[in-house]
Amino acid sequence: MFKTFDRYVLKEIASPFAIGFIVYTFTLLINQILILSHTLISKAATTETIIKILIYLLPDFLAFTIPMSTLMGVLAGLSRMSSDSEIIAYRTMGINNARILKPIMLFAFLTWLFSTWLIMYLAPEANFRFNKLYTNIGVSRAVSNIKPGTFYREFPYYTLYFNDIDNRNSEWKDVFLYSRKDGGTDTVILAESGRYVPGTEGEDSVILLKNPTVHGFKKNEPEKSYTITKYKLLKETVSPTIKVKQTRRSNQLIFPELVRKRREKPEVISMQIEFHRKFSLPFACIAFAFLALPLGISTKKGGKVSGFIISLGIIFVYYTLITLSESMVMKKNVSPVVGMWAANIFLILTGFILFYYTSREKSIDWRRGFSFLGKFFFQLFPNGRKPILIFKIKRTDFHLLKILDSYVMRRLALTFSFIFFSMVSIFWIIGIFELLDDVVDNNVAFFYVVEYVYYNTPNILGFVFPVSVLTSVLLTFSWMSKNNEITAVQISGISLHRLSVPAIIFGILISVSAFAIQEYITPDSNQKARRVLNIIHDRESETESEYEKNWVMGKDGTIYFYNFFDKRRGNFNSFNVLYLDNEFKIMRRVSSREALWVGPNKVQLKVGFEKNFKDNEPMPTKTFQQRYIIIPEGRDFFKKKISFSKYMNIRELSQYIAYLKANNSNSQSYEAEMYQKYSFPLSSLIMVLIAIPFSFIMGNRGTLYGIGIAIALSMIFWGTIAISNSLGSATILSPFISAFAPAFIFAAGSIWLFTTVKT
Repeated sequence: MFKTFDRYVLKEIASPFAIGFIVYTFTLLINQILILSHTLISKAATTETIIKILIYLLPDFLAFTIPMSTLMGVLAGLSRMSSDSEIIAYRTMGINNARILKPIMLFAFLTWLFSTWLIMYLAPEANFRFNKLYTNIGVSRAVSNIKPGTFYREFPYYTLYFNDIDNRNSEWKDVFLYSRKDGGTDTVILAESGRYVPGTEGEDSVILLKNPTVHGFKKNEPEKSYTITKYKLLKETVSPTIKVKQTRRSNQLIFPELVRKRREKPEVISMQIEFHRKFSLPFACIAFAFLALPLGISTKKGGKVSGFIISLGIIFVYYTLITLSESMVMKKNVSPVVGMWAANIFLILTGFILFYYTSREKSIDWRRGFSFLGKFFFQLFPNGRKPILIFKIKRTDFHLLKILDSYVMRRLALTFSFIFFSMVSIFWIIGIFELLDDVVDNNVAFFYVVEYVYYNTPNILGFVFPVSVLTSVLLTFSWMSKNNEITAVQISGISLHRLSVPAIIFGILISVSAFAIQEYITPDSNQKARRVLNIIHDRESETESEYEKNWVMGKDGTIYFYNFFDKRRGNFNSFNVLYLDNEFKIMRRVSSREALWVGPNKVQLKVGFEKNFKDNEPMPTKTFQQRYIIIPEGRDFFKKKISFSKYMNIRELSQYIAYLKANNSNSQSYEAEMYQKYSFPLSSLIMVLIAIPFSFIMGNRGTLYGIGIAIALSMIFWGTIAISNSLGSATILSPFISAFAPAFIFAAGSIWLFTTVKT
């Protein structure tokens, strides 16, 4: 029969379970929010589409976060009961471990059932629909944010350029359109104006061109086949209905379909892995809960916070074991049954040992364990005790920080360290799990996954720093309030404004560290991470394709385009030059199979033709085997490669922006990203300013309450940053406003809120 005791234990478990559920789910979503917001806004996705994508992402995330939250709920709840001596009181009443296990197993059984339904039915279907919807967004290539003066090459077989845009009717002016739809024909279209008409379901999207002139010739005989055709109105189909074949991967198969395909193809290792994962991952709820019981009742100090920290360590060990065992399954060193269940078996065995140990009313002395590890370490490294350098510091009466400041700073640093390393560990685990399917499908060594996680760590730190510092400030002042230390400080005549100074200094230090990592470490590590990720995904590197079909607008309105430019040798393949007049009409066209630099501004053309125009009428075609032309912009104009802001620091990005402006290219999106590089490291300081008033307002309501507030504030702050930065990158907002508006808004709101707190 369900008794009052059972309800009480379930209530104690439910609160930290809910907090853990929010924390872990938010940690999984935070990176996706920043990435997807930029992509979806730039693709002009509707609100309905964005909501659908978030809904489709959640089931896959919840399949991981529910077992993790179960562990945290049981461990934190029992740790609180143990630290308040409630476990001892229950034992004096004859309630043993087996009796306490009853409500815990009931709770774990319910989470196991829900996780099983998620991973077997809901998550695979949601994962498939997410990929399908996101792929369709990428294929549709929304063009609402195409800017003047930029070559747009994302239409299939087309390159688009226009000089200006009429904001009243979104009509382009002086339109250039190059078509590769017919591989044997070269087609250039120049029009007075044009606009994009998206196709409805089942129909093609088109570009409507007014008064266009179409220049075309067959590539194998340009001198004989050159034609000019004029129209009043021309419809050019630019996005024929593209059928992207959506095939389900093993993790996108609902359970009955997976069973059927597993029988049809028993040799496919990914099917075997996914089959056992659908059982082993939900079962972790029960394994975690069973292990958490002896650990929780053995925790004498720290309460729920100790349970939270221990749970993060167990989660890291568990998912590390899963990753290693799955890697062994992929290499066929162990069977899928052994590999996919090894981590759960380890948890159950450890739980049985600890359960037996604690049933004899013996506590686990964690200090002895750490002491043993310390002795073991010094035996391995006997020189570890010997100091390398000794500095003698003369004592002075000057103290940079007061005793109270040092005390607060130490508490902040300790709390920050726990939270920081815990969140980084979660990001590592998630990053590894996200890549395992690609490792299996592309037969890639697991070493590359570890290498990618290593190189991606500096990028992770930018997200972890602000959340960690926010949570540490909230928890530190919450603990001080709970222990009446805040009251003691106020009685001594020190205001809360003065007490907040160490937290502000701490936030400044973290922001400076984040800026240094962003400028001196992250750009290079991002490039290395991308190269490793390309190997894992078995795809072509960005740097291998960035020179194909390049288009450049010269300073005098001359258009250069070519298939490939060998920067080292200085030669072009399929080099073309269009000389345009002030009315955006062709005066002359030069085309050659090959071009080679022979001087700073001189190019040698081989095997091609030249065609001049007078009053928009063609003159006779002149062929040549070899000739020379002068390019005023010079060789360096073509050597500048397409760059990506995530691979550049502020100095390099500002130089690239200057290059784009000098060559009449649109640089606003890069300017937005440059300002974001200035503003983003300030997030840690802004988080401190947000945390200070909230920590004093919530008083001694508890640490988990503080964590909940931290997560809620983080979600609002990151959501605002994501939307604002995306609007800036899409050139909808000005670069400066998009980058600094969230910081100004939240800083001003926090300062105002702090003024309302009684100090």
